[in-house]
Amino acid sequence: MKSLSYIFILILIYLICSAKGCTDDVNMRELNEEKNIMILKDSVRSVFETDSLSDMFINAYEETARHKLIDFSDYMKVASDTSLDIEFRKQAAEMISKIFVSKKADIEKWGKINTKSGIKTLEQLLEINLSKGMAFWVEPFQINVRTPLTILNDSTLVGSLSFYQRRIPFYDHFTSDTDDKVSMIDIYLLKKPKSFNNQQLRIWEVFLGDIE
Repeated sequence: MKSLSYIFILILIYLICSAKGCTDDVNMRELNEEKNIMILKDSVRSVFETDSLSDMFINAYEETARHKLIDFSDYMKVASDTSLDIEFRKQAAEMISKIFVSKKADIEKWGKINTKSGIKTLEQLLEINLSKGMAFWVEPFQINVRTPLTILNDSTLVGSLSFYQRRIPFYDHFTSDTDDKVSMIDIYLLKKPKSFNNQQLRIWEVFLGDIE
């Protein structure tokens, strides 16, 4: 945990020091800060661009995947709620798209109601939610690692989570219910290009995939 805290501190310092306000003083201070930024950038690169991931980091990314599944639920609640402003709902839908590995991800089993509706992909689910909304939102719980992240190639690790689904209505005349069957979702750890201070780094990122 100390190592993870150190990494997060490095990122925070790096982002702060990359801001314009950090380099508005005298020339000597500018040079010193630029040097510090380069040191911090190298530290970030050494952690997130590494080709070999320790068990500690893999476990941390699996925990990140668990939180992203919860984020998916929270964003879906916003996108599905027709009482909210449509622009706010669209922003939530955009955030959902960034969580998944593809808009074509199979989410037919999300909410256990999409089979009859014909909704199969994430893209279709977001479209129908923004246009018509939903009567309920889905809360995942008892989220656990089903299959640990395993190396597929030099830039991809794959695994899966297990979880249960609870459907919670937006309206009082509906009742909530819990599915007694376990659901699964694929998770991916991919090395993707990211821009940091006008430079391209290839860092590890977690994404969600198909729901079974």
